[in-house]
Amino acid sequence: MGLGPVTPTGPKPWSHRHHMLATGFLAFVLIGVVQALYGPAFPVFQQRYQIGVSAVGMVVSFHFFGSMMTILASRVLLPRFGYRRVLTAAAVLLACGSLGVAVSPLWAGVLLASLLIGLGFGLFDVGMNLLFARSFGSSGAPALNLLNAMFGLGAVLGPVVVAAMPSTFWPFAITALLALVVALLCARLEAPEPLKAPLSQGEGVSFAPALGFALLAFLYVASEVGVASWETSHLTPTFGEGRAAAFTSLYWAALTVGRLLVAPLSGRLAPGLLVFSASSLALLAALMTHGVAVAPYAYTLLGLAFAPIFPTALAWLQASFPERVERLAPWVMAAANFGAVLASPLIGAMVALSSGASIPTSISALILGMLVVTAALWRHTRSP
Repeated sequence: MGLGPVTPTGPKPWSHRHHMLATGFLAFVLIGVVQALYGPAFPVFQQRYQIGVSAVGMVVSFHFFGSMMTILASRVLLPRFGYRRVLTAAAVLLACGSLGVAVSPLWAGVLLASLLIGLGFGLFDVGMNLLFARSFGSSGAPALNLLNAMFGLGAVLGPVVVAAMPSTFWPFAITALLALVVALLCARLEAPEPLKAPLSQGEGVSFAPALGFALLAFLYVASEVGVASWETSHLTPTFGEGRAAAFTSLYWAALTVGRLLVAPLSGRLAPGLLVFSASSLALLAALMTHGVAVAPYAYTLLGLAFAPIFPTALAWLQASFPERVERLAPWVMAAANFGAVLASPLIGAMVALSSGASIPTSISALILGMLVVTAALWRHTRSP
């Protein structure tokens, strides 16, 4: 698929490239599985620890708080310790946290363990994305699309694991074991040294595009999570709860399959052009969701349109700021996390003020903003 050399300075042996791909893919399957375990495990948590609905959601809050901490800390950790040690530590943290969730006799222990999982999750998220962007250079978009497709695959597998083994022990014990395997693979990585150029040096590019990438990530993830959170509510009055939930699963499947399908194409198109084209298709699909009869199919099309946007935007960031990407990417990914945190409550507030019919309008507005930002970035960063 033309993934190119492992380092910008020349090709590495094939074994090193394969090792990086295998490690990254397995790591992203792992973090996809572990994030998807929480929701299906809520009823088991409530029964085991005798807690209410309002308390059980705290496990996700602790997870994402930990993830935010290490995403921001990666600006310091990666230049100081390098990819291999940071990613190995991420796997160990995730293994310890998963084991803690599996065996903790107290709910407080589960929360602390989920914080550890989040710490490892955040380091994997930013570290692997940056490693692939740096290592595959101009061919970063196909590699990053495949990497993030593995996250989607893990997210599909997580609920299956809980359904097959309805307990909190075995699903999280399995992820702990898988994390140890990933730790061994990370410890043998051949990775480039992170660049240490401060923001005041380097290409002399305006900081405005960097802020634009952060806003693009914020709006994209807010849109993606907004659909995932509210599609079922939008479709339930017309199709029933069961079918509406199935349509939401189809949206996630389309996003995952789309990243697999777009990987070869992403190596042939300029990243800015691909993100702009995908955002335009996403806006068209979002507008189509206003028609309830066609909305399930429009949401599926929206998943396909979303597929290349985030990983290709990271490749675009690398191409625009090759000497600064390790300092800028954590801020961009932190902005993406803020999008995930704010999307659901903001759309929920719109629904409370009006009705469920406002869901397509809210999502369309977010995607329109993303398209405007993408157009401005494309104009600002493309070569004359």
